[in-house]
Amino acid sequence: MCYNYDGQFGVAFNPDLDTPMMASASLLWRVNNEYQKRLKQAQTYLGLLEQLLLMQSADSQTLDDLHQALEQVEWLLAEHRTWRYQYYYESLDTRRMVQTSEAVYRALAQFNRMRARHETSLQALDSLVVHLQPPDPNLTRLPTGDLWQLTRFALQDLHTFDDYLHTLTQV
Repeated sequence: MCYNYDGQFGVAFNPDLDTPMMASASLLWRVNNEYQKRLKQAQTYLGLLEQLLLMQSADSQTLDDLHQALEQVEWLLAEHRTWRYQYYYESLDTRRMVQTSEAVYRALAQFNRMRARHETSLQALDSLVVHLQPPDPNLTRLPTGDLWQLTRFALQDLHTFDDYLHTLTQV
């Protein structure tokens, strides 16, 4: 996969796959699942962090900013869900991924447009969160790591999603 002249997705033939169509359908499936996973991970960590800070009676500005960040991620998730219903699924009844080459290309092109819109929101989100005062690490320590750092990493993973796309599209 590569980008064509107008910035839309284009599909490069991968000889390890049977057809270019299979390559683009596989790409569509991967793009949808990975982006949804990253959005949900950011939502989960922001929600946990918000709940933890509520329990610790954090200052109201930090809580307001964190709540605003969570709402922004939920908006991104809602827009991604709308994209899936309009372009990714053949129908809402079956929730089967589109199969025709035209539908796959349309879904990829619309995903690309959605991602461009999301990038602006993610930059604003990153600038909001980077200016928050990190909570005491003793309060945010988990067996898997520091919740504050995990939240920052999840937001960074969203912000660098295009790097993931680039690795998928190299033939």
